[in-house]
Amino acid sequence: MGERRSGMELRGYQREAVGPALRGRNSIVWLPTGAGKTRAAVHVCRQHLESRPGRRVVVLVNKVHLVEQHAKKEFHVLQKDFRVTAISGDSSHKTFFACAVKESDVVICTAQILQNALASGEEDTRVELTDFSLLVIDECHHTHKEAVYNKIMLTYLQRKLSGQQDLPQVLGLTASPGTGGATTFEGAVEHILQALGSLVARGGHPQTRRGASEHHAACRPGLLGLRAGSGVSPSQICANLDTEKIMSAQEELQQLQSHVPQPRKQYDLCQERAQDPFGERLKMMMRRIQQYMEVPGLPQDFGTQVYEQRIVELEKRAAETFCRKTRVCALHLRKYNDALLINDTVRMIDAFQCLQQFYAAERDTKDPTEQFLTATFEENRTGLQALAGDRRYENPRLGKLEEILREHFQPLGASRGIVFTKTRQSAHSLLSWLQDTAALRGQHIRAAVLTGAGYSNQTRHMTQNEQQDVIKLFREGALNLLFSTSVAEEGLDIPQCNIVVRYGLMTNEIAMMQARGRARAENSVYSVLAKANSREVSRELLNEDLVELMERAIRAVQAMPEQEYRLKIRELQRVAVASWLMKEARISERRQLHDPDAVYLYCVNCNTAVCRGSDLRTVEGMHHVNVNPNFGLYYRVSAGKLQFQRTFKDWEPGCRIVCSECSQDWGMEMIYRHVKLPILCIKNFVVETPAEKRKYKKWSAVTFPVKEFDYVEYCSSTYGQSF
Repeated sequence: MGERRSGMELRGYQREAVGPALRGRNSIVWLPTGAGKTRAAVHVCRQHLESRPGRRVVVLVNKVHLVEQHAKKEFHVLQKDFRVTAISGDSSHKTFFACAVKESDVVICTAQILQNALASGEEDTRVELTDFSLLVIDECHHTHKEAVYNKIMLTYLQRKLSGQQDLPQVLGLTASPGTGGATTFEGAVEHILQALGSLVARGGHPQTRRGASEHHAACRPGLLGLRAGSGVSPSQICANLDTEKIMSAQEELQQLQSHVPQPRKQYDLCQERAQDPFGERLKMMMRRIQQYMEVPGLPQDFGTQVYEQRIVELEKRAAETFCRKTRVCALHLRKYNDALLINDTVRMIDAFQCLQQFYAAERDTKDPTEQFLTATFEENRTGLQALAGDRRYENPRLGKLEEILREHFQPLGASRGIVFTKTRQSAHSLLSWLQDTAALRGQHIRAAVLTGAGYSNQTRHMTQNEQQDVIKLFREGALNLLFSTSVAEEGLDIPQCNIVVRYGLMTNEIAMMQARGRARAENSVYSVLAKANSREVSRELLNEDLVELMERAIRAVQAMPEQEYRLKIRELQRVAVASWLMKEARISERRQLHDPDAVYLYCVNCNTAVCRGSDLRTVEGMHHVNVNPNFGLYYRVSAGKLQFQRTFKDWEPGCRIVCSECSQDWGMEMIYRHVKLPILCIKNFVVETPAEKRKYKKWSAVTFPVKEFDYVEYCSSTYGQSF
C-alpha cells in the first residue's frame, strides 16, 4: 500500500497515533486541533479497504456541513481507487441511503442518517451495522447521553455483549475528550473509560492481542471514531466507543509541538459600566409588569440566566393552569430579560431594537394583558431610545474589543481573526457595531458573521451554502475577521488565525480548547475578553485546570494494567446497555398510558380546545399532523410559503398556521403528495390527559400513542372513494 500511494505522507506523530487502527484495533486518536486527525483516518481507511476485497467504511460526522467538507478536502484522495459517496440531511440521496451503501466503498454521512437507517422498519431503507467493516466517528467526544453517536454505539454494544462477532472496527478522533463535568481525577478517569468502552467492544486490551488473536481481529470489521467529547469522562468515552486504546503523540510529542504551535493566552479585562440608566429603565418596567401580575414570590434577579430559567418555568405552569394573564406577562418578561442580556453583551441600541421588533409583531389587541404590556412599552419607548443613543453609557466590553482589533488589524497587516460570541443576535450586533465604529471602518478590516444552520426564533439562521461562502471568502483573504457562534469552534475547515477572541463567553473546557485551536498561526494570540472578577473569568480559569485534569486522566487510562482496564470497560458497557434498555422500555410504556380519544389539545394562548389525540398521525415517523377535516375551522393560514434550504422526498412546506381565535402560532402546513396537512408544534399547545394538563417541549414525551399516517386511508375517508 504505502503512504505515497495514499496521496499523502503521514508525519511521525500521526503514524504513532493510528498504529493500533492500522492493525485492526478499536482506538481513539487524541491529537490537538490542526494536527491532521482526519488525514490520518483517511490513511487508515485506505489500508483497511486494500487489505481485503468487499470491505466497506462509513465515516460519521455530527454536523451537516462536515459531510461535504470531508468528502472534498480529505477523502477525495480515495476516489481514484474506491467509490466514495457523501450523504447529508440536505442531500437528495438521503432517502436512497441503503442503496448508496451497497454501491459504495466509503460512505460519509451525518450520524442521524445512519441511525434512521438502522432503526428503519422498511426492508428497502434499512441497513445493519454489519454492512460496514470500519466505522469512523468524527468529533467522537459527542458519544454520550442522548447524542446520536451514543444511540448508534449502544446498538453496537448490545450486539457485542450478546456475542455477535462480525461487528465493525471503530476509530474515534478527538482534540478534546473533556472530563464529563468531573472535577476530580477519579471522575475524569471514569469519563474517559466509559467512552472507550464503546470503541473497545471487539474485545481485549491492546497488550493482550498478539499473534493469532491480532490476525483474527484484523479479519473482523472495525469502527473508527474521529473525535471524542463533551459531557463524558475519559473512561466513559472509552466504554461508549468500545475502545482498546486512546492514542496520542508520546514518542513523537516534540514533532507534534513543532507542527502545531500553541497561541499566547491573554486576559483582556474591563470594568462594569459606571452607570447603566438604560438597563435600570428596563428593570423598572419589569418590576411594573410583575406588580401587574399579582403573583407572590416572583424573582428579582433581572438580566441573568437564572431569572430566565425561572420565568420560563412560570410561563409553563401558567399555560398548564390556563392562567393567561400570568403566561403572557411571563413571555414579555423573558423578552425584557433577553434585552438586558444583550445590553450587557453588546450595545444598548441592539437591546432596544430587540424589544422594538418584538412589539412590532402581530398581537391580540382585544386582550387586556396585551394592551397593558404594549402601553407600558409605548410609554417608555422614546426614553429608552434616547438612553440607547447616549455614548456616555456604552458597554466597556466594546471599548476593550476595539483596542484588540486596532492592535491586530493595522492597515498594512495580514491578520486573520475570529471573535467567538454566545448568540447569533450578539454576532450580528457586533458586526453592526464594527460598521458603525469610525476607528475600525476601512479596507483593513473586512468582517462577516458566521452562525449555525439550525432554526432559531432569535434571529435568521444561515444556510449551509451561506456558511461555506463566508468560509471560502475568509480562506481567500477577501474577509479577515469573523464574528462567530460556536459553529466555527469545532470541525469547520477554517484557516489558521493569529487572533482569536472569546467575547464574554462562559463554556466548558472542550469549547475552550476547540476555540483556542483556531489560533494556529505563528505568534498567535488567544484573548479572553470579559469583565474583571466575573463568572466568565472564573470559568476560564477552571477550564485551564480541567484541561490539565483531562490530560492526567487520559495518561492514567493509557497506563492502566490490561486486566484492570478490560474488566472496567466490560462492566461500564453492561451498565450502559442495561440502563438504555430500561429507559427504552419506560418510554414505550409511557406512550401507552392514555387512550388518544381521551386526550385533548388546547391552544396555549387562548385555551381553546382544538382537537383530540386521536386526530393526530405521524408522517415519516416525526411530523405530527391533524387528519380531522374539521380542524381547518380552528386555524388560518398566515403569510406566504415557508422556504427551506433542503428538499423532501414526498412533501413540501406550505404556509405557517395560526389560531383563528387569537393568532397564536401553531405550526405549518405540509403538502404531502398534493394533500395539505397541518403540522402541529407541540410547544404551542397544552395537552390534557385524564391525569393532568401539561405543556411539552417535544412530541416524544407525550403519554399516548400516535398512529402513522396512512395516505390511502386518508384519501378514502376524505374524498369518499375507495382506492
